[in-house]
Amino acid sequence: MTGLLRFGTLLTHLTGQRALAPATLAAAAGTDPVELQAVLGGQPPTGRLLRDLAPVLSLHAADLFVLAGQPVPDDLTPITRNPNWSIDTVVYNTMVMPAENRRPLLDAIRAQPPVAREGRGGVDRPYHRYEPGFGAVLLQLTHSRNLAWTGTAKALYAVTGGRIYLSPSTIGGIGRGTVEATPELVAGFAGVLGIPAPDLAALGGIHLPDDLPPLHSRAADLATVIWEARRLTTAQLQDVELTSRHLASR
Repeated sequence: MTGLLRFGTLLTHLTGQRALAPATLAAAAGTDPVELQAVLGGQPPTGRLLRDLAPVLSLHAADLFVLAGQPVPDDLTPITRNPNWSIDTVVYNTMVMPAENRRPLLDAIRAQPPVAREGRGGVDRPYHRYEPGFGAVLLQLTHSRNLAWTGTAKALYAVTGGRIYLSPSTIGGIGRGTVEATPELVAGFAGVLGIPAPDLAALGGIHLPDDLPPLHSRAADLATVIWEARRLTTAQLQDVELTSRHLASR
């Protein structure tokens, strides 16, 4: 993965940020310390190890596969591949509804019954495939949330309070490496993804200055809504849209 930290180096950063010694991490993940040490030394991680490490590192397993430069397993992808699936309306309503209504919205999302998976879900168009690089990782992480270029642009606009306003084609340029991943842009992506900004920046060797503007106060809630909604079918998402409209009093 060109221009990216090797996973073992990134894992060292992640454990350092969380004050986890390798032995403590191995014990908490229920994995062999020798295997973990080998990965810290540069050996590629197995899928099982990534799944075991994710909850201990407070990261989604699907994200850890992307950060490790490995394909996300089918069972960790969003539930649908429907190109008409769009969370844009729910994103807007989440940002404008009263603060006390965001929990009921999450409850409504989580109350939708699970649907049997039929193969691989998520965003997967020919133009959503990129050459290896940091921008590609950022887009793969958003695609893992069923966000295409337009949805990603709108989510970035929301979590940054309107400071980052990009066209869908510019989002595509980030994935292709033709648009620079600036520190403010990385922090915005971190807000959309619900991943600590230092973790995301470390992967690409990006320095985050101390004076970056803060994200919108609702960024963390929005990231949770986006993640939870990836398990919804198009029909279920339409039901949630109606709920979000009601909670936003629109």
